[in-house]
Amino acid sequence: MADAKERLSRLIDLAGETAPEKQRALAFELTELLMDWPARYPSDMREPFEALLEKVLKRLDGTSRRMIAARLAGHAGTAVALLNEFYFDVPEDARATILARNVDAEGPLGAPADAADEVRLIEAARRTRGRDLAGAFADFLRVPLAIAERILEDPSGNALAVACKGASVRRATYSALALLTVCELRINPGARFGHLLAYDQIPLDGARRLLAYWRQHGPEIAHGAQGACAA
Repeated sequence: MADAKERLSRLIDLAGETAPEKQRALAFELTELLMDWPARYPSDMREPFEALLEKVLKRLDGTSRRMIAARLAGHAGTAVALLNEFYFDVPEDARATILARNVDAEGPLGAPADAADEVRLIEAARRTRGRDLAGAFADFLRVPLAIAERILEDPSGNALAVACKGASVRRATYSALALLTVCELRINPGARFGHLLAYDQIPLDGARRLLAYWRQHGPEIAHGAQGACAA
């Protein structure tokens, strides 16, 4: 293991570089530091390093984001904000971990949807397709369009279930939306129907906090999600 001073010096040097390969190296160095946090470092020192990694993640290619996300998602010490940042980069089992961590996390809970808005959303799902449907869904959730698109296009169906649970929509509304979008968006029907059955088991507070995070940090997450998708 590198000497602590050498490690910090390398991080400072990399942080001043803007080349993609340097940013990638910085992200992996930060990941290693956070996963192997020195015992002599105070725990409150983690926050600035986590904030820096969160910032750097937005500049990475999708492959690098997914590699880092896979490592950090299974580490108990990873901050919830970092987990939420790469929700769209990890498989469904890791997403379940992210939801569970959000249940007891600090932070706001997403406000529930209005019943009249649910009716309008279902009408939009019946009449519109593609970007128009994503736009209606974005307005309903109060998230950026790019986030709504990623939610609707998630092939596992997990993101839609979580978003709807986070908005506290009625089960019937979620079921109708899931069925109306499964074919047009080429979602795996088996996965989507599985979430129809598991909807009630999604932790409400976890989903509400994740939705609140999407609302608050939507533009940055959308940028990172688009980069991951393009790689």
